[in-house]
Amino acid sequence: MTGSIRLVQEQNRQWLLQRLHEIMEIAMQRVTNPKTPAGDRIKWSRIVIAAGQACNAVLRDVEIDALKQQINDLKQLTLARLSEDQYEYQRDQTDTRETSTDD
Repeated sequence: MTGSIRLVQEQNRQWLLQRLHEIMEIAMQRVTNPKTPAGDRIKWSRIVIAAGQACNAVLRDVEIDALKQQINDLKQLTLARLSEDQYEYQRDQTDTRETSTDD
């Protein structure tokens, strides 16, 4: 994924998290207000729960994306290291043959 797409996704996630935070604040005010009827408190409590679950889903996606990136980075490092090791092995084999033929 390109950097510009990641930036747009991050901005969208931040915007969404901010809106969810605002919804949760409003809903919590309604839940904790003694003047709010009991039936309405239950409804607002459900909104708090739903907004919290949505926040968790967004944050989980962020963590999954970060883990995917770390895995890709580790793959690249591993492949680079394996290539270096293979090169070293081939060089050692060449050096050994040259040394044994020189004797």
